[in-house]
Amino acid sequence: MENLVTANLRARPTRTGISILAVALGVILMLVIGGITQGTLSDYLDRTVAVGADFILKPSDSSILYAFTSATLPVKLAQKVGEVPGVSVVAPVLSIFRASDFGLVFGIDPETYNRLPGRLRIVAGRESLEGFETIVDELYAKARGLSPGMHVRILDHDFTVSGICRSGAVVRVFVPLSTLQELSGSPDKATVMFIKAGNAAEVPRVFDELHARFPGYSIVRTSDPSLLLADTPMPGLKEFRFTVILVSMLLSFMVILLAMYTTIFERTREIGILKSLGASRAFIVGLVLKESAMICCLGVVVGIGLSLILREAIVSTFPTLQVKLSFEQMVTSCLLGLVGGILGALYPAYKASKMDPVTALSYE
Repeated sequence: MENLVTANLRARPTRTGISILAVALGVILMLVIGGITQGTLSDYLDRTVAVGADFILKPSDSSILYAFTSATLPVKLAQKVGEVPGVSVVAPVLSIFRASDFGLVFGIDPETYNRLPGRLRIVAGRESLEGFETIVDELYAKARGLSPGMHVRILDHDFTVSGICRSGAVVRVFVPLSTLQELSGSPDKATVMFIKAGNAAEVPRVFDELHARFPGYSIVRTSDPSLLLADTPMPGLKEFRFTVILVSMLLSFMVILLAMYTTIFERTREIGILKSLGASRAFIVGLVLKESAMICCLGVVVGIGLSLILREAIVSTFPTLQVKLSFEQMVTSCLLGLVGGILGALYPAYKASKMDPVTALSYE
């Protein structure tokens, strides 16, 4: 049967190639789009943990993704939080999302922010944030060709790059807190507050004390990325992933369905000859399913290869964009691509098995 399957594929190289590429496209969608989502989220959470705060105080039921969190925290709240026994640092931060380059800007007070373990570490220029000055990280500076003293457009205003910091900070662009408050129309407001306990032994007690004193706010632990995800809602993320998977599977399903259904009609006489020679329905079904499975296998292999190439191209072109392609993602994409293709071949296989051999042999 295997020789018959491969012969059928070679007999129609154009259709076979298009079918393989279509299955590969579904795999690429799952891997690359999912990889960008997962890579960006993982990188974002890792850099949030790297700030070195023990807790993040934010509005109740808001997301740890600062782009979805509004500036509703009064900056004066930082003073009250700082009065909690065991709290050593409270750094209010205002976050603004920039649609122009799909990035975030942090408005910070350098004096308090740099008391955190993940302080800005300047590698070029000077550590200064006053007026319309900005500090950017190395990747952002590389991507934009920036150096200290140059001007950069941020939120429709010209800022002077005072310094370049080491990559790893939670965002890539920092401006003075007061300046960002003025530009965003949020005077004396912050998006979140990073809180550091005096020592590790006091973290559980401080956490309970913060919850008791500030019940109207959400207080998130930052000891590892999984806790950040567990303690905060992720609006639309599951729905987005489901949509990508669904579209990818439907692509494989429809392509294989159309390809196999058309093939059945083209090979009506061949099927009639096989059935007249004693081929069972199971044999005919297996023949069609094996052919579709081979197309899907080739498609997922091509899809993985093209995804790896595309990942390198994306990272090279956009250094600040993270694309994470894990082994688990590849296995899942392969299985979903195969399942979608096999399901698409079921009806054509059933149709072929039900053909009457006499009618099939007389088909022109």
